[in-house]
Amino acid sequence: MSLRWRSELLLELRMRGCQAQLLGPGWTQQSQASASAGGSGGSALSAALAALRLADVDTLPSIAHLRVADEYVLHRLIEGDGPRSAMLEQARAHFDQALGPGERHVMLMPLGRRRRRWLASAVNASDLAAWTDALQQAGVHLEDMQPMLFDEWQHLRGQIRDEDAVLALLREEGATLIRLIDGLPVDLLWERFDPGDSATLDRRLRAFARTPQGRSLRPAWAQTDHSGTPAPAEATQVIYLLPESRTLCRYVWDNDAARTGPLEP
Repeated sequence: MSLRWRSELLLELRMRGCQAQLLGPGWTQQSQASASAGGSGGSALSAALAALRLADVDTLPSIAHLRVADEYVLHRLIEGDGPRSAMLEQARAHFDQALGPGERHVMLMPLGRRRRRWLASAVNASDLAAWTDALQQAGVHLEDMQPMLFDEWQHLRGQIRDEDAVLALLREEGATLIRLIDGLPVDLLWERFDPGDSATLDRRLRAFARTPQGRSLRPAWAQTDHSGTPAPAEATQVIYLLPESRTLCRYVWDNDAARTGPLEP
């Protein structure tokens, strides 16, 4: 958390709405006012700012920070020891290869110190232009933008007590699944489904936990022997789930029987 010398806006853009918070000067993260509105993209941003004005906010700050939900973003994990500029070019090359020619905005954020691991995220340039235009029409300048995934990782990493686990972040239209090995993300997948369908969520989580990509990244319970046969799973598999309530929960599957409880502080 950085020191703010003046009031700023914090905007969280999701697929079906936007949350706006007014943050005052200083170190505190407590909002002075907040409002939310439905919609998507630029229309949601405009509606949220209009609602904030109705919440006893006479004048909006000129600076805004935007967090963007995973439905708008394509993510990739990158590992390397080169300078940030080189890693950013590597990320751009990946997205060009995966998506083909096109204008897009690429972000690169560090995930850990022990190893050089990065989260590369890309958004369509047309989406960014629409968001920027909606803010400008309200007299607000977009100071910076981050994927919601990175912000949540920074907040949650200190709450995860297992070195090897799967982290599931529920969204409005699916979930982002992250595999942790030695406390660092090694695999990431976006799964689109109805997050209210508990049977589908359970099935997708189990499949992701048992089939990591790359033998060198696999925990013991997911490795194969020389014949290519999967090794027997260990007794437990740990899943951390962040539902819409934003309360992180820890699940332990033991021989196909699940025990669950809220994450201990």
